[in-house]
Amino acid sequence: MLFDIEKLIGFAAYIMKRLDTDSMKYIMLIKLMYLSDRKFVECYDSTISNDDFVSMPKGPVLSRLLNLIRNDSCEDFQKTWNAYFTTQNNDILMNENFAFEKINKLSRAEMKVIDGVVAEYGHWDRWELIDKVMHKLPEWENPNGSSRPISLQRLMAELGKSQEEIDAALEEKRLYEREQA
Repeated sequence: MLFDIEKLIGFAAYIMKRLDTDSMKYIMLIKLMYLSDRKFVECYDSTISNDDFVSMPKGPVLSRLLNLIRNDSCEDFQKTWNAYFTTQNNDILMNENFAFEKINKLSRAEMKVIDGVVAEYGHWDRWELIDKVMHKLPEWENPNGSSRPISLQRLMAELGKSQEEIDAALEEKRLYEREQA
């Protein structure tokens, strides 16, 4: 599964649509997207974002997403992201509503998982979410001011997947990436 910036845009836009907003604290968006990806891995053995997971001081995050929000991504991805979203201080703002057109990149199963995560956590205070949920996830390790990768294999193991399920999911991912190359 290759990283798809347009799908990531649709993923972010869908969460904001479910929350009926065009701006929010970006840390909350990052956490809701991570929790959605995590739940999708639990249910379907793959991610929505195809992003890399990392432990950060405030909990696990999607690495490329964080870089895009911080305006610190590769030029092509950053230019595409910036056409849809702007970061101002600690907020992320959707530029117009045309980011909603990218929602069609999501499957019904992905939307259903996102809906469940947004319903459960979307109205939490961001600091409470970090303290009571993100810092309690078994895959999170305090990186002491830095970051630490969280492999898909480790996440799946922490979710209780068998080694056979993990190996099958990783092999499927490798085959797909090879076909797309």
